[in-house]
Amino acid sequence: MIPRLTLFERLLHRFHFLPTPVMDAFGNVIFGRALMIAVRKGLFETVADRLLTIEEISHESQLSVSGTELLVDAFVASGYLKRVGGRYTVTAEGKKWLVKSSPSYLGNLVRYFETLYDRWSYMDYSIEHGYPPKPYFQMFSEEDWKIYVYGMWDLARLLIGDVRNKIVLPRNPKRLLDIGGSHALYAIECCQRYPSLNAVVMDFDNALQHTAAIVRDSGLEERVALLGGDFTKIELPLEQDGILMFNIIHGFREEDSRMLVVRSLRALKPGGKLYILDQMKEKSWRSGIAQFVPLMVGLNILNEIGGNTYSFEQVKRWCVDASAVKRFRLRLPGVTLVEVTK
Repeated sequence: MIPRLTLFERLLHRFHFLPTPVMDAFGNVIFGRALMIAVRKGLFETVADRLLTIEEISHESQLSVSGTELLVDAFVASGYLKRVGGRYTVTAEGKKWLVKSSPSYLGNLVRYFETLYDRWSYMDYSIEHGYPPKPYFQMFSEEDWKIYVYGMWDLARLLIGDVRNKIVLPRNPKRLLDIGGSHALYAIECCQRYPSLNAVVMDFDNALQHTAAIVRDSGLEERVALLGGDFTKIELPLEQDGILMFNIIHGFREEDSRMLVVRSLRALKPGGKLYILDQMKEKSWRSGIAQFVPLMVGLNILNEIGGNTYSFEQVKRWCVDASAVKRFRLRLPGVTLVEVTK
């Protein structure tokens, strides 16, 4: 939630009378948990096109009346629901992000965030040691893998309108490798755009068993292949016209990320292009979401697998076999796309 402060609250904040740590350590955390529960329980679907009372929402969502009242009033205060008389319905903000029929739906991503909560309980260990007790993928259940794939699918749908025209492959491309592509949405988009192209999506086997359904629904089963395995260890297919590495480099320590970039460039044809998308740290220490988000992603990924987030300048230094390195700042604050030409 991005709090909507009143004029009086803005004045309190400006002169440091507003105790912001209370919101950071309590209000925002418990609100996020409440939002996850509401998405999982289908509360926003329940009121998507209807005006319902607290009692009606409680009955359909299988929640207590007292709990429902607290939830819906919190969502009114945050702008996701609105009150009309004694009834409630979804706002334009809530409908865009939290109702399944919306092309901008982020409910799967919110469900994925919910899986992080248990693992955040040992974040002190990760910060002290620089890595978690166990990497996340060793603790995933079958349901967790499904939530992960569709959560990343939501994130890709959020970005793809801004990204699609920035991915420009060589003329009549034949081969594309999508490293860690899980949901396959970017590979599917590229194949739809380039009729000559065939793609391989490389990721963990547990993720790809859910990816198969997404590829099937796209009608591109004959052109989008799935390759299971740990891409940090197995050989990358050679002679690629393009390689996608989206939301991957933050999963590793710097030397390992650098080596993955070096290996990817070796797998490209001369003139081929590597695209790296990630939450990248800003060099200037200005305030704002673009600075804040990569740092929070860095803390989370440190806790998930011992990774980190990096700056564009760091990524550029890794690209020793490149003829050109170009940066695109995307509309979503904190997310950067880098084009590397071999």
